Amino acid sequence: MIIKLFASIKEKLGKDQIIIEGDSLKNIEDIINYFSKNFDIDISNCMFACDLNYVKKDYKIKPSQEISVIPPVSGGSQNDLIEIKREQIVPENYKTNKSKQNGAELTFLGISREANEGKKVKKLFYECYEEMAVSEIEKLIYATKEKYKIDYFVVVHRIEEVPPGEISLLITIASEHRNQSLKAMTEFIDVFKDRVPIWKKEIYEDSSKWLW
Repeated sequence: MIIKLFASIKEKLGKDQIIIEGDSLKNIEDIINYFSKNFDIDISNCMFACDLNYVKKDYKIKPSQEISVIPPVSGGSQNDLIEIKREQIVPENYKTNKSKQNGAELTFLGISREANEGKKVKKLFYECYEEMAVSEIEKLIYATKEKYKIDYFVVVHRIEEVPPGEISLLITIASEHRNQSLKAMTEFIDVFKDRVPIWKKEIYEDSSKWLW
């Protein structure tokens, strides 16, 4: 069994995966206990995934499966777009073709701040489990479009280093009425932060911290 690690868990162990021989670990609870006993690391507040899907703690594991430890994370129109990138996000590059049926188009920009909780932030670092992130964003887009009758989504997230003042996240949505887009955007961002495996680390002059 391969256990993939991300963000703070990867940093603590100094590796991005561990291999467990045999079938001693039967479910996710066994993995939690294994980490506590062998590494003195509490991963009980993490989520877990198998084959790009989240699984519960009673999920029965097969010896050949790959399990991912996910630390807490601070259908479509032709205009739908999901992009994970390492370069600067330029909003003008993501203009969409306007439709006469939409009375509202809303864009949200997440911008790296230079200070947080009284400390000066030198830069942000985003780590991402890219395959699963795209999969979860696709599911979230589908659910949000169904609930609020959104026409299209553009979701662009920058990863790795992001200096203060630069954009880390761009989301654009369109709908027939403004209330649809306003409610959908708020809910989408809240769920995005909880479900999509992208982690943020603040780097200061003298230290750093993963944010939940």
